[in-house]
Amino acid sequence: MHTTLHNQHLSPKKAHILVVDDNPGDIDILLELLQGYDVRTATDGASALESVAMEKPDLILLDINMPDMDGFEVCRQIKANEDTQDIPILFLSSRNDVDNIVKGFELGGADYVTKPYLPQEMIARIQTHLQLSETISALNRLVYLDHLSGIANRRSFFTKAPKLFEDATKKHIPLHLFMIDMDNFKQINDTYGHSIGDKVIQGLTECVQKSVSKIDIFARLGGDEFVLVLTGISAHQAHQQLKQLMLNVQEASLSTISSAKVTISIGMVSKKDQDNNIEDLLIRADARLYKSKITKNTLHYQQDHIT
Repeated sequence: MHTTLHNQHLSPKKAHILVVDDNPGDIDILLELLQGYDVRTATDGASALESVAMEKPDLILLDINMPDMDGFEVCRQIKANEDTQDIPILFLSSRNDVDNIVKGFELGGADYVTKPYLPQEMIARIQTHLQLSETISALNRLVYLDHLSGIANRRSFFTKAPKLFEDATKKHIPLHLFMIDMDNFKQINDTYGHSIGDKVIQGLTECVQKSVSKIDIFARLGGDEFVLVLTGISAHQAHQQLKQLMLNVQEASLSTISSAKVTISIGMVSKKDQDNNIEDLLIRADARLYKSKITKNTLHYQQDHIT
């Protein structure tokens, strides 16, 4: 079972903390101590994992000694999930033996706190790990996000795409890759200036995100070149989404200057058995993109160029 502590006066920026403990008395102590935070509780391991899946917390206070599934196993499953592995976990235990402490850190725990808690120490540890987590998140945004468009950058793509390719291969999941390139983008920059070019980049990014559902990876490789990866749908479904994207781009005003007309070319490929890695798809998609650009006899989109 899990419950939620409601506080109408909480700021939307308050950290979300999940407290996992099978002892109601210990939960009450922590709820009293953590009144300044948005707190959820779980009284067993299965409920804790369910709660994390429903809403990712900023930090987890996790009791080790619980029936059915102990805190170590809960931590192991959280750290095995790419979406939740970065959540800081503070283990709670009445035991302070070295073996337990070492095991907690080996499993990826951020800290180990011994019961009974010293209130000031507990708050200090929580604040420290929340601040550290935010700092790491900020650094990751600098490293893996494109500062102009706000989507993944080249480094992020080549970090995530190989694993996505591997998973699709093992599980026989359809995977489709699209190279997207603006037509005459240099002319837009030369005519209207780079500030308008930047707005066009941002406008296209927003258009893709609104037009295409269930995006696995959307990254800016550099300049006006983007790559999009979709999985779990048929080639026909992927093609239909890209047709809609082309129409939306054609109809949208992607900059503050209506005369700065923007069109795009797209090269689409689907993963084949003979593809060895994500680079094989990129090479084929790039060739399709090139063909789309040189055979286009109008600035309007040709659907057969992305089939």
